[in-house]
Amino acid sequence: MKISRQPLIVMLTVALLSLSAMWTMAQETVFRIGMVAPVTLDPATGSNDPEVLFNRTIYSYLWDVNAEGSLVPDLASDTTFSEDGLTAVVTLRDGVLFHDGSSLTSADVVFTYNRLKEVGSPALNLLGEYEVSATGDLEVTFTLARPNADFAFGLASNWSFVIKDGTTSPNVLGEGDAQFASFNGTGAFILESYNPNVDATFVKNPNYWGEVTGNVDRVQHIYIEDQQAQIDALKTGAVDFIFKVAYDRLADLTVDGITTIVKATNQHPVIRIRSDEGALGEDVRVRQAFKYATDRELLNINLFGGIATIGNNDPIGPLYADFYAPNEATQEFDPAKSCELLAEAGYPDGLGAETPIQFYIDDSFNYVQMAEFLQQDWAEGCINVEILPRNPGDYYAGADDVAEWLNVDLAVTGWGSRPVPQQYLVEAYRTGASFNESHWSDAELDALIDEASQITDLEARAAVYAQISTIFAERGSVIIPFFAPIVGASTSNISGLDMHPFPGRTDVRGVVVGN
Repeated sequence: MKISRQPLIVMLTVALLSLSAMWTMAQETVFRIGMVAPVTLDPATGSNDPEVLFNRTIYSYLWDVNAEGSLVPDLASDTTFSEDGLTAVVTLRDGVLFHDGSSLTSADVVFTYNRLKEVGSPALNLLGEYEVSATGDLEVTFTLARPNADFAFGLASNWSFVIKDGTTSPNVLGEGDAQFASFNGTGAFILESYNPNVDATFVKNPNYWGEVTGNVDRVQHIYIEDQQAQIDALKTGAVDFIFKVAYDRLADLTVDGITTIVKATNQHPVIRIRSDEGALGEDVRVRQAFKYATDRELLNINLFGGIATIGNNDPIGPLYADFYAPNEATQEFDPAKSCELLAEAGYPDGLGAETPIQFYIDDSFNYVQMAEFLQQDWAEGCINVEILPRNPGDYYAGADDVAEWLNVDLAVTGWGSRPVPQQYLVEAYRTGASFNESHWSDAELDALIDEASQITDLEARAAVYAQISTIFAERGSVIIPFFAPIVGASTSNISGLDMHPFPGRTDVRGVVVGN
């Protein structure tokens, strides 16, 4: 009987190819990040850290903001402003390719920035009013309605990712081979797989225009909702990096094989009182009562061992050295004064005496623990609340008219660090701003915010911010109890990782996996 050698050769070839593929996979380096799952994937509207990080991995900005808070060029090779500050000409890099192989042109930028206006992106808060046009294949001209000292930071905002011309529904899963066709960026990694609420995997872009100094072949986002589960995953080596860890969990990470990262930021919780309607209404005395009933010093000691910076009533924190001036008008803890103000406002038995006021909490960091301390403080100040923790992904999801964090009467919202203080003011405190969660409207404040946006002189802008701080203290609808450091951790075999003050902006292009 004659035995053919061909089937044997074919079998050996297949086996060798399989072994080769397995060897290649074994040689690849994967950087795994544990985080809560993103909900809103549209690059123009997704706002929390996982959403921004998802898009940062795929897309590029015209300008970026690095971990030190400085502007650095991304897709823009140059930007020139006119002397009157009303025109900005952006020159694009040549030779940039989208993941589908098409070339970046000025048409893509024009489409992106017109779409930001069409969808009402939060990027508009910092960008202001503008018109955009292509003045060359690789040149875009922005015409501003008025001078805007922070326009360049608007080009680098969390939502200013450049998308392909004609992509009307970015980041929407398609069918078959076109499943990821609308996830089409110019970034260092390409989306390879996405399982909502489970994980997402990104593979290194072989045609990336920029510099990658690390050795990461794939980035994997692993979605873990519970923070203790994230910590356990890091300690067992199931993930390589986690961020936004509650400060009281830091001791749990001080073990062999784990590197902790503590970075000073302007991160802060906003305790906000809805000021236009609902149970709390427009009475300034109610807002003042909450302020007098809040023991900021004790919160700092109980939550951070005293190392956080005590907050006042506005978001301009110590990270902005030129503009930060502790407000002498900050209310001292005086629960009796709180009860007195509430009685004057028509609540002789206090707020929530019969039915507790529902107190919604972003369940991040140690905010639930903070809420428990606040509940005790406020009870002394004749304010009775019921704590309602919320998963961040769900809490911030949905359109403005249904998103919980924008519509409830009393809540805590976690605000990440921003490169310039003006960004907080235009995003959250100007009348009609995208994230004006307390629905506060103050004409004098609006005028000062607009004035500050046109001032480039540091001393002059600081004087305007001082006036703004006074308004927040006297009649503002928010309490910012502290500015806290942000905590992250990685396995010790990771180097080149520089966690951003806003962790969703963390750049993984320099990450090295392995010793």
